[in-house]
Amino acid sequence: MSPPFKDLVPLVRPRSIALVGATPIESNKLGSWTLSNLLKHDVPADLHLVNPRYDSLEGRPCYPDLESLPEPPELVLVLVPAAAAIDILRQAEGLGSRAAIVFSSGFGEGDRAGSPLDLELQAFLADTPMAVCGPNTNGVINCVDRIPAGFPPYAMADELPAGNLGVVSQSGALVSSLVQHLQQNGHGLTVGFAVGNGIDLKVSDYVRFLAHDDRTEQILVYVEGLRDADQFFNAADEAWAAGKPVLVLKAGRSPEGADAARSHIGALVGSYEAFAARCHRHGILLAHDLAELAALPLARGRWGRRAGVLSSSGAVAGILADSARDKGFDVPPLGPEAQSNLAECMTLGEPRNPLDLTGQSVVDHDLLPAALDAMGGDPGLDFLAHGMLIGPEVIIDKQIDALVAQAARGTPVAVYSAPGWHPVDYPRLAEAGIPVFDSPDRLFRCLDAWTSRRHLQPQPPPWPDETLDDLLADIMAPNCSPAEYDINRPAAVKLMSEGIDHKTDLGLVELDVRPDDVADVAARLEARGQELGLADAAVAVQPMADPGVELIVGIRLDPEVGPSVVVGPGGVLAELVDDVAVAPAPLSTEEAHALLDNTKAGALLNGVRGNPKADRDAAAEVLVRLGCIAARHRTEAEINPLIVHTSGVTAVDVLRGGH
Repeated sequence: MSPPFKDLVPLVRPRSIALVGATPIESNKLGSWTLSNLLKHDVPADLHLVNPRYDSLEGRPCYPDLESLPEPPELVLVLVPAAAAIDILRQAEGLGSRAAIVFSSGFGEGDRAGSPLDLELQAFLADTPMAVCGPNTNGVINCVDRIPAGFPPYAMADELPAGNLGVVSQSGALVSSLVQHLQQNGHGLTVGFAVGNGIDLKVSDYVRFLAHDDRTEQILVYVEGLRDADQFFNAADEAWAAGKPVLVLKAGRSPEGADAARSHIGALVGSYEAFAARCHRHGILLAHDLAELAALPLARGRWGRRAGVLSSSGAVAGILADSARDKGFDVPPLGPEAQSNLAECMTLGEPRNPLDLTGQSVVDHDLLPAALDAMGGDPGLDFLAHGMLIGPEVIIDKQIDALVAQAARGTPVAVYSAPGWHPVDYPRLAEAGIPVFDSPDRLFRCLDAWTSRRHLQPQPPPWPDETLDDLLADIMAPNCSPAEYDINRPAAVKLMSEGIDHKTDLGLVELDVRPDDVADVAARLEARGQELGLADAAVAVQPMADPGVELIVGIRLDPEVGPSVVVGPGGVLAELVDDVAVAPAPLSTEEAHALLDNTKAGALLNGVRGNPKADRDAAAEVLVRLGCIAARHRTEAEINPLIVHTSGVTAVDVLRGGH
C-alpha cells in the first residue's frame, strides 16, 4: 500500500525526467509543446526522450521505451493515449520512478467515470508508491526552478512567471488566465499544479506540499468538487500553522455551475453555502471570481471596519463610499481634530468623510499630504481608501509621494484606480505595500475577506451522546390520535404521510381547532388524503403551541464537506424568505449564537416592535445538540417550525432524512 502522504518533491523538483510520447517541436502536438517548454527554459534536470518512432529529437537521443534509458527517471511524463498510459505507469514503477504526470484524458471525465479503463487506473494508483498527477492534466509548472513539466500557455512564455504564490487548480485551462491577472498585480508563482481528475494526488496533497514549501507565501486554489474534503481542510490548517493563507475560488454556486463542474471532474459538487461555512471556520478566504482570487493576495493583513475615503473627485469618493457601505464597512464622520486640520488647508469643499479634495488638489500639491495626515491620525478611522484619477504624470507622482509617505507612517492605505490601471502600473505603490484595485467593489470585498478572517476555533466539546429521538423527546410538542385528544385547548390537526413536507400547501393542516371539532376535522383530512392517494396517511393532533419566534432548523449531510447545521426564519416564511445560515457540525454555543445572528432570525429573537425577547439560549442549545447528533450519527432532519418562546422551545413538525 502507498504511504498516507506521498513525497511530491520528485514531482516538483526531479533530478531526471523521461518524456514518453515526445514528438518533434514542429509537429504541434502535446508532446512537442512539453518538449519545447523544457528545452526553452533549459530545465535543470537530466531529460530523456521516449518514442519508438524516432532515433533522435532536437539533437537528443530518443529511446524506444523506459527500460532502454541510461538511468531510471525520477519523473515520468506520460503523453500517450489513455489505453497505453497504464502500461507506461507500470513500467515506471518497475524501474523505481518516484513520480509521474498522466496528461491523457479518457478515464473518469463525464460518462467515462467507472469505465473499465478508469477502474483499472484507480486500482493501480491505489497501490503504487509513485506520486501521480492527473490524469487529464496539463502539468506541473515549477516557475522558480524552471521546470515546466507540461504545456499550459503560461509555460510557453519566454520567462516563467516566478514569484511567491502557489497555485492549485482543478482546471488546467484556467491557470493561465489566473497567471495573467496575477502578473498584472505584480505577482508570480512558485509552482502551478493542474490537478486533473485527481485520482491519486488530490487538491489536499498539493496544498499540503505548498504549506511546507519555504518559497511559497500564499496558496491560491480553484476547486470544483472535492473527494478529499477532510484532508483538504486539514492541509489548510497546516498552511495556517505555517503562516500561509489559503485563498479559494469555488465553482458551483448555482445549480448550473455545479452541473458544469460535475461533468468536468466527474465528482460530486455539494452546497456552496456548506463549503463556505467550513472554509470560514478554517480561516480560508473565498473569492467571487478569478480577478478577485488574483487580487486577494494584494490586501493581506487586517484592515478594520472604519474607512476613511478620499479622492480628488467627489464622484469617485462617493462611489468608494457606496462600495464600502455595501460590503459592511462604516464610513464614519471625522473627529473634531481631523475636521479642524482639514478646514485649515481646504479652500473648497467640506472637511468630511468621504472627502472630496476638489480641483484644489490639482494645483495645491500640499493638500493631499495634509488630508492624508489629518485622516490618518483620526482615531475613529482604521484605514484610508484613496481614489486615483488619470492625469498629468507630475500630479500622479505627487499623489504617489503622499500615499507612500502616509503608509510609511503606519496608516493602512488602499487605492482604487478609476482608470482601471493595475499594480504593475504603480510600482512605487506596490513597493510600499499599498494595494491597488481596478474596481471599488473588489477593493472592499478583498479588504472584507481579510478583516473577517478569523483564527482557527478548537472543536467544540461534544454534547453527551444522544440521538435525534432523544432531542425530540425533550422539545417536541406531544402528538396523539384524534380519539385520544383530551386537552381543553385549541389543537393543530395534521394528516401525516411519509415524504410529504408541504402539508399546509396541500390542505393537510388545520390550526386552532376547538377540541369538540377535532374528530370532524380529522375525518375531513382523511378524505383529503384519499383524494391525493396517500394510502399510508394518519391523522395526528397536537395542542396549539404557545406563541413565539418561529425558526427552521436542521442538519444536512453535504456530499463534499459533511454534516452541517442550518437555521433561518421558519414557518410559512421558510421558503418565502431566502434567509438561512449554515455552519459545519459540530458547533459551539458561541458559534450557535453567531449563526442565529447571521439571519433575520437573530433580530426576531431579540424582540422587535414591542415583542418580548425570545429564549435565545434555548434555541442555541438546540443547534448545538443538532450539530453533535449530525457529527456522530450522520443523519439529516428538519424541524419547521421550532417555536422559541420567552422561555424554552417547542418543535412542531419534523422531517427526517433517509441517510
